[in-house]
Amino acid sequence: MSTNGQTNGLIVGQAYGRQIHAREVQAMDEAGDGLCWVRLARFGDDWLLLRSDGRAVSRAVRTLRQLEPGEASARFPEL
Repeated sequence: MSTNGQTNGLIVGQAYGRQIHAREVQAMDEAGDGLCWVRLARFGDDWLLLRSDGRAVSRAVRTLRQLEPGEASARFPEL
């Protein structure tokens, strides 16, 4: 993640000293104020709070998964 809080490519944040890549995100939800919740396969059903803009995370995940614009998803909302 860059210093301005935006994602670099498909890296959507950092947690536990490791970069989080969009391909790891199983589901996401915006928390507001530059934060978002993500669920990663390695954490099971637990959610992880990232200091990342939800729109940028959603865009990265939707780009990676090649979801069409307007194709709303409960797991990857179009924010």
